[in-house]
Amino acid sequence: MSKYLPAFLSSLLLFAAASPLACGPVKTAGNTVIDCVAADRTKIDALILDLATKTKPDGTHDWAAIESEAITAGLEVGGCALAEFVQSYLTPSQGVKAPSDGLAARQTLEHFRTSQAGGATFKTKSGAL
Repeated sequence: MSKYLPAFLSSLLLFAAASPLACGPVKTAGNTVIDCVAADRTKIDALILDLATKTKPDGTHDWAAIESEAITAGLEVGGCALAEFVQSYLTPSQGVKAPSDGLAARQTLEHFRTSQAGGATFKTKSGAL
């Protein structure tokens, strides 16, 4: 047995363990982009209208119900609808006071993004978030 064989085998094992092919494709959090512009607009727009009806008696939105509905609709339709709904909700028109539950809206989207979408970015008609 060659005196270089153990060193070669050790190097080969280290390379294989560090190789991106060792455990499948490398996934970097936040690099995935879900294109809501090219997704099923009919389903997304219908879901956005439905999400807007999820309110509590005090007039604020029921963000737990909204997120649950988005999860049920799936990553692309539900995620895009949630992202676009939150995006429009947090950008009120000029002269309109910011919503009192804006922080809850943002937290809901971020929770969905981390728990369902692997940190993905949603590309909407109003920009990426």
